[in-house]
Amino acid sequence: MERFESLPARKVALILASLGLCTFLFAIEETIVATSVNTIAKELSITGSMTWITGSYLLAVTAFQPITGRLSDVVGKKTLLLTGLWIFMIGNVISGTSKGLQQLVAGRLISGVGGATMMSLPCIIISDMTHERQRGSYFNLINAVFVLSDAIGPFVGAAFAQKASWRWIFLFNVPFGVVVTLVLACALRCPPPSVKITSWTQITTKVDFWGMITLIASLTLFVVGLNLGGQARPWNSSTIIGLLVGAGIAFIVFVGIEKWVAINPVVPIFLFSRWDKRNVPIMVVVRTMLFFHLFAMVFYLPIFFALVKQYPPILSAALIIPFLTTSAIASTLSGLVASKWGHVRPVFLASQVILPVGMGLVATLNEHTPLGAIMGYSLICGVGFGAGTQVSLLIAQTGLEPELVPTVTAVVSTVPSLGAILGVTIIGVIVNSGLKAGLLRGLPPGSSPNINDPLSLVPSGVSPELVASAYSHGFRNGFYTLAGVAAVQFILCLFLKRVVLNDGTAETEAEKPPTPNPLPGPVSMA
Repeated sequence: MERFESLPARKVALILASLGLCTFLFAIEETIVATSVNTIAKELSITGSMTWITGSYLLAVTAFQPITGRLSDVVGKKTLLLTGLWIFMIGNVISGTSKGLQQLVAGRLISGVGGATMMSLPCIIISDMTHERQRGSYFNLINAVFVLSDAIGPFVGAAFAQKASWRWIFLFNVPFGVVVTLVLACALRCPPPSVKITSWTQITTKVDFWGMITLIASLTLFVVGLNLGGQARPWNSSTIIGLLVGAGIAFIVFVGIEKWVAINPVVPIFLFSRWDKRNVPIMVVVRTMLFFHLFAMVFYLPIFFALVKQYPPILSAALIIPFLTTSAIASTLSGLVASKWGHVRPVFLASQVILPVGMGLVATLNEHTPLGAIMGYSLICGVGFGAGTQVSLLIAQTGLEPELVPTVTAVVSTVPSLGAILGVTIIGVIVNSGLKAGLLRGLPPGSSPNINDPLSLVPSGVSPELVASAYSHGFRNGFYTLAGVAAVQFILCLFLKRVVLNDGTAETEAEKPPTPNPLPGPVSMA
């Protein structure tokens, strides 16, 4: 495998720009539809639930991303990335030319299957082309692009919907995809697949199809249950309970297949059962929790600005940008410090000390808190969150055997999407419960306010002061919970083993031919 350090600077720049553009296209699709759902629904005359317009993409990404690491071992990293990119583009063309909800959601699901490769494969390829001490610097590019793409997505979507056509929300990425394909096809050289398959029989034995199917089924049922729960169906309905129980059963079957059946398991179980590999499961859990905070901040803080501070919608959305920008800067600096110093654990622990402090401060917000204080608190949260994002991936990878790095990278790259779903769902239940309790105290008996759409409360006739007070109460409960989650993250990180980044010296020494013994052999006395 070629290394960046052995390639011309121009070629490195082309490869990194293309991998970064893959991440940009993947990440912006997570949020670009958020501000345009009503416009799309109006033009397509959609009267049913619109949550699947945004949720279907995230569902497919979450379900398929864990298997991309093992698939890359079978078909090759470059082949899988380019195939995923074109599946992503085809799905977006289907969505962009849709005539109704069914076609739109089908396109979003297809683009999510392709998009699953476009976050994990760039990280896997960068891992192959760098040693551990270099890796953090290159991961900073991916992380900065991811965070900033999520931030600008709603604005780009709104601009397309208002100034051109909502269809360009999906179609604009096709020209970029063609350029990325041409650059990577010419500039990127990856080794052949590590799993050699020479017959159809070996496909069924060496490829963990049953593991992939049961893992996808488990994640799909779980995500659908969380998306429907509290929205289309109550949490205690038979539909939601059945989906979550089915997800649990499928996951148990998946674990059994990985442990006792699979020859090349999608997720080797020993990574989660051996004490010397404990950094992997700790980072899977902590990284999932870490992204609770990102998506809770991005989703609920703008609603706080709109309902409690009564700012205009565009200003409410824009005020989250300082948090995201600080996160990107903190991620870059922490990666540089870790790469320069070589010790990662202290850097990560420092970020996990800052995060609960920031979340605790945000939990004190109310209608009387000045904007300057709110911005200051969100910047502290940005430092705590950002400084731990890419470093957490480094911790999970460091010290692993090379053949395990793609699998672990794919699994760890999946948890941001899972953390987004869990964070928005769990914190949403807490916020809405507090909102409902506050509203019922001020509304006439028998009222049934629509707490699932807080922004519709004031237009429907509820007093702005009552909405502000009630939402502020629910918001504080949600962010006190996040402060507790951040504290649990710090406690878990105390169990991490020492992490020292390899600077490539060991690999260089291993590649050298053995030095012949200069001493003569024993002399025969016969």
